[in-house]
Amino acid sequence: MKKLLTVLLAITTLSVFGQKNQFVDLKWKIAKDEKLNYATVMNEISETVEVDFRGLFKALIDISEFETETKELFNKINQIFGMQDYVTTLINNGNGVVDIVMRKTVPQKQQEEIVEEIHAFVPEEEDISEDEMAFFFQELQSMFQESTVMLRGSVYETGDIHSFWVKNDQKNLIALFFELPTKPVKIGDKWSLNVNLIANDQSFECDSAYKINEITLSDIKTVNGETIAVLKYNIAEYVNGIFNAPAFFGNEEKQIETMMKLTYKGIAEFSIDKGRWITYDGIMSIDTTGVMIANKKTKFTLINETNTSR
Repeated sequence: MKKLLTVLLAITTLSVFGQKNQFVDLKWKIAKDEKLNYATVMNEISETVEVDFRGLFKALIDISEFETETKELFNKINQIFGMQDYVTTLINNGNGVVDIVMRKTVPQKQQEEIVEEIHAFVPEEEDISEDEMAFFFQELQSMFQESTVMLRGSVYETGDIHSFWVKNDQKNLIALFFELPTKPVKIGDKWSLNVNLIANDQSFECDSAYKINEITLSDIKTVNGETIAVLKYNIAEYVNGIFNAPAFFGNEEKQIETMMKLTYKGIAEFSIDKGRWITYDGIMSIDTTGVMIANKKTKFTLINETNTSR
């Protein structure tokens, strides 16, 4: 009996050791006649979200006398961003590239209501030209513009980003959701994503900063004969410095102490055999002070829908 237990222990030890040293290749595997659809969730989940746009609105009007109305208005603006549904479709274009299209639906009625609220909010006696007002509301309207396609990009089947030409915020989404390691990995291996969550221009003078960008293959498991890789995401970006607010509508240039910290924690399961996500869940936390005050959390989830043919 003792010898039998020793043999069993040795076999178990070898099995675990072999799994830990097993290299796996994470690649997208999508048939040419297939559309891989993911219901895509990007919803705020924090119960104490407070985004203060007053630093931006003060350039247009003095809102100190409208504190209560301002908070109500900003709450309505925040709500509109939660009224969006997304569907992301992945298609194999036949050249070793996977095309990605994310579509959204935004209720037009809510867009119009927000614009009307802000129109009513701006006092008529403020000395603002018609051109200035037209420009302001044109920019605001573009924020809520209903568009069929929100994101259009691509990745290589091997996992790297193909659409290098897209805007930074779109590249971030593509990387967070669909970038994979470009070489075989084993349990414990780490790699980074092609993301830059914080982006400032020449108006920002940085005093201190740090960045963490680690994705780890934490486990390889077999479920119903299917080999699945478990990935953990740990991303953080932090900057602190001075924002030089430009002169705007007659105001003098101001220096505003500004801090920005964005973190992203996630865990996802990728089918090595089928070449696609089984589950994907992440949470992005944003904490900023200065020109814009924000403290919120957003959930990122992919839900595999029924595949359809083209």
